[in-house]
Amino acid sequence: MRVRVSRRFRSRLPSITVCLIVNIGTSLTQNITLDVFMHQMQNCTYCEFKVNVMKNAALYLVTGVSGYLASWIARQLLEQGYRVRGTVRSLGDAARADELRRLLPGVDLVAADLRAPDGWTAAVAGVDGVFHVASPQAVPSESDRTGGAVTGTRYLLQAALACPTVGKIVLTSSEAAIAYGHPRAKQHFTEDDWTVLDGAAGKNDYFRSKTLAERLAWDMVGDSKINPRGIPLSVINPGFIAGPSLVPWARFSLDLIKNLAEGRIPAVPDMLTHVVDVRDCAAMHIAVMANPATNGHRHFSFGTEGKMARIAEVIAERFATQGYAPRARVIPTWLLGLARVFSSEIGGLYSKLGQPNHYETRWPGVFRYQYRDFDQIITDSMHSMFAHAWLARRT
Repeated sequence: MRVRVSRRFRSRLPSITVCLIVNIGTSLTQNITLDVFMHQMQNCTYCEFKVNVMKNAALYLVTGVSGYLASWIARQLLEQGYRVRGTVRSLGDAARADELRRLLPGVDLVAADLRAPDGWTAAVAGVDGVFHVASPQAVPSESDRTGGAVTGTRYLLQAALACPTVGKIVLTSSEAAIAYGHPRAKQHFTEDDWTVLDGAAGKNDYFRSKTLAERLAWDMVGDSKINPRGIPLSVINPGFIAGPSLVPWARFSLDLIKNLAEGRIPAVPDMLTHVVDVRDCAAMHIAVMANPATNGHRHFSFGTEGKMARIAEVIAERFATQGYAPRARVIPTWLLGLARVFSSEIGGLYSKLGQPNHYETRWPGVFRYQYRDFDQIITDSMHSMFAHAWLARRT
């Protein structure tokens, strides 16, 4: 175990002592549990020490390591001195594997497919912890996302929970498992909420995949027969992930921004979007793995928020001289209310249209976001797409 102490720790020792006394006293008088006490200390203005249970040079498995978010998690782990094993669907594409090894020096690549049981036991062998990020992509070409997400979660957890070296699992879920399918009157969401799949939201394959895969993970970890050692699980539920792509093939993750820039989406719904920069989301995964106070919890991940129409406005304001000045009109919510009768996709979103959509995490002290400027995150996304030649500069 490593205890990281800020440079100002000694000068703030009196304040830290007071903080400890106050929080311990509150815990005793209000019968507060240990995990809540730990989070109170994390939120303390003066107490800046952090407990990190990740061992030096420990080995971590990152599933779907070639992906948009997973590649950033692997990069940051490697930069911090940890060892990384990453799963990919297949090692048959030598050029792709070589590029991954160039981007992630020292990574150990292994093959394991979400839809097949082979390879998962070998993938988890000897690892200290698991970041389960892999999931079928939210693109039209990916059929039966729910089946892939659920079977992949089952195969991975069966192997990880049976592995004697695994100490913790961090699962990437989504806000899609929390905030959809509710009545329009409900506009405040925390990690205690679950997406309701009984209605229109349940017809959305992406919503179903994230919700059912996460529920399966909690069920498996909570089953003492499957998880006799009581290996803890923590879950990250990001909003819309944006920002620069480390890998040159993850363009699907930035498709919304790309399509708006190219004018392929002339109109958007009146919807507030909760956004997290991919670099922050990756760092939060590592922070949650390191912090035992996060065990058994779900964690929203978003650093800022903005309307969907604002994405087009930012592009027009900052990239018009490069040939990109989209004008995305806002579709009236009443019109989409009529259209939802004929479209399950619209029906799954309708409860959130034209609403404040307030997200509030129960654990605000877990992570401090570095990228909180909505406009800059969109700008960084555009620059990344130029760098990878997904967009061409038109002037």
